[in-house]
Amino acid sequence: MYDVIVIGAGWCGLVAAKTYLQACPDSRLLLVDGDSSIGGTWSKERLYPHLVAEAHHGLFEFSDLPMRRDTVLPDGRIPSAAVHDYLTEYATKFDLIDRIRLNTWIENVRREPAVIGDNEAPRWRLTVAGSCEQLPTKKIIIATGLTSEPYMPFLPGRQEFEGEVLHSKALGHPQTGDRISDPSVRHAVVYGGSKSAFDAVYLLLRAGKTVDWVIREQGGGPSMMTPLSILGQPSFRLNNSRLLTLFSPHPFATAAQPSWWQRVMHRRSSRLAQLAVIGFWRILAYLLQRPWKYNQSANGRRLRPLLALDSLFWSPATLGVMTHPELWDDIHSGERVTIYRQAITALGKDKRVILDNGVELSADLVVCATGWHARHTLFKPEEQLAVGLPSAVSFDPKSQSEWINLQRKADQEIIEDMPILQQSPLPSAPFRCEDDYHLYRFIAPSREPPSHERSIAYVGFLRTAGAPIVYEAQSLWATAYLTGALDVPEPSERISEVARTNAWIRRRYICGRKVPFALFDFLPYVDMLYRDLGVNPHRKANMVAEICGLYQPRDFQGVVSEWLASRGVKDIENV
Repeated sequence: MYDVIVIGAGWCGLVAAKTYLQACPDSRLLLVDGDSSIGGTWSKERLYPHLVAEAHHGLFEFSDLPMRRDTVLPDGRIPSAAVHDYLTEYATKFDLIDRIRLNTWIENVRREPAVIGDNEAPRWRLTVAGSCEQLPTKKIIIATGLTSEPYMPFLPGRQEFEGEVLHSKALGHPQTGDRISDPSVRHAVVYGGSKSAFDAVYLLLRAGKTVDWVIREQGGGPSMMTPLSILGQPSFRLNNSRLLTLFSPHPFATAAQPSWWQRVMHRRSSRLAQLAVIGFWRILAYLLQRPWKYNQSANGRRLRPLLALDSLFWSPATLGVMTHPELWDDIHSGERVTIYRQAITALGKDKRVILDNGVELSADLVVCATGWHARHTLFKPEEQLAVGLPSAVSFDPKSQSEWINLQRKADQEIIEDMPILQQSPLPSAPFRCEDDYHLYRFIAPSREPPSHERSIAYVGFLRTAGAPIVYEAQSLWATAYLTGALDVPEPSERISEVARTNAWIRRRYICGRKVPFALFDFLPYVDMLYRDLGVNPHRKANMVAEICGLYQPRDFQGVVSEWLASRGVKDIENV
C-alpha cells in the first residue's frame, strides 16, 4: 500500500511529488500516468513540429531548477522538445524517475470505507485500466490538470466519412505525422478557434496542405492572440507583473495592493474609476491587437476577437501568444487558408464537411481543436460531487438548495463589492450548481467526510498565465493540507468562500464559466496560498520592485525550505 499516489506526471504531478517528498522523505509515493513518457501536455507523444511554448525562457521552469539557455531559441522561445527534456531533467534531479509508472491509465478511483482506529487502512483504491490491478493508498493528489481529456464534438455522418477525424491532442502521434506528410492528404479542415487551432493551421500549412479553418459563430469566438513582444519585452511577461493586477478586480486580498487602491478602483468604485480600469485594458488590448491588422483581409476580420478591445479584460475566449507570427501572412493572403465563421453540422461521403450555412468543404483530414472535457471520469458520476468535481448528477435536495442560495448570495456580494463586474457584456447561460468545481483554494474539496479528512487534494485545477509559480504554491499548500500541517476553516466557511470565488470567476472571465480561470490574478492568488502557510509571498527588495518588477519562478527559490524551517523541520534538500 502507498502513502500517497499522484495521478499525472506532467508539470503538476512532478512538482506535487517532489514537494511532498521534500516534506515527507520516507513516504511511499507513486506517480502514475497513462502516457508512455513524462510531461503531460509536453510528453513525447503530444509534441509535433513547430510547437513552441508561449512563455519565454526564465518563465517556464520551476524555482529550483533553471532551464538551460542552450536548449531554447535565440529569441528566448522554448521549443516543445526543450520543455519535455526539462521536465525529464527535473524528475531525474529529484529522484522521481523510479517512482513513476508510465502506460498506467487509471480507470477509476474509489473511496474505501473507513476503518475506525486503523490509520494504516487505505482510504482510496485506484483501478488500472485494462487489468484487474488495484492500487491501494492512504492519500491521492489529482494532478491531471484541466487539459487531459479531449472534447470531441458530435459530428453526424462520421462513420461514412472517408477522411480521418482526430483531436489536436493527437497531432504528436507518429501515425498522425505520417498521415500529415502523406502527399495524398491535400486538404484539411481545422475546427475551433483556440491557440491549439492556430498551431494546427500553422503545422498543416507548413506541411503543404490547403486548410479550411472553421470557427463557430456562437460561443467565445477566436482566441485573442498576443504578439511575441510588446514595447521591447516578451508579451507573456506582462502577466508576471503585479502592475497588471492593480487594474484587475479580484477577491484575493494582498499586502502588495494598498487597501485604499482596492477601495477606490474596485470595491464599491465610482463610475470614473471603472472607466479608468476599462480604459487601461482597452489601451493594452489595442497595443496587443494592432500588429495583426485584422481589417487587411476577409480572413483577418473573421479572426477579430469577439469583444474587440474589451476581449482582453472580459476574456470571452482563452488568450494565446502568437508563437509563429508569420502565420498572419498566410491568413491575409488567403492563398492556402480560408476561414469560415460557421459550425460543422455533419460529415458525409466523399470526404464532405457540411457547414450550417449549407456550404460543403472537401477534407482528407479534420482536426478538432475543440478543447477539453469539463467533466472528470476518474470518479463515478455519483461520487464526483463528494470530491469537489462537477457532475451530471444532482445534489440531494437539501444540499442543492443550500448551494443555490449560497451562489445567489455570493453573486450579489461580488457585484456589490466590485461593481464593474456587473457590466459583463455577454449574458451568462443558465448553470447548475453541480457544474461548478467545489474546491477550497482550488485545491481541497470544500467538505470531505470526517472519516477521510485530508486524504485528497488537487494541483493544476485553476487556469492561469503563471503555471510553474502557481503549481509550486499549490503543491506546497496541498502537502501541508494532506499532512495536517495547515489550519483550514470550518466547512461552512470553506463552502462560503468556494461560492464566492466561483461567482467572481463567472463575472470576471467569460471563458471561466466552463472551468476555473484567474488569468491576470495569479500573483494575488499565490500570495493567499503562501500567507495560509505562513510564508512571505513578497520576494522583492522593496514595494516599487514588488509592484513594477517582473516575477519569475526563481523568485520563489527555497520556499519549501522556508516553510519547513518555520515548522522546525530540517530540509534534507539542503543538508
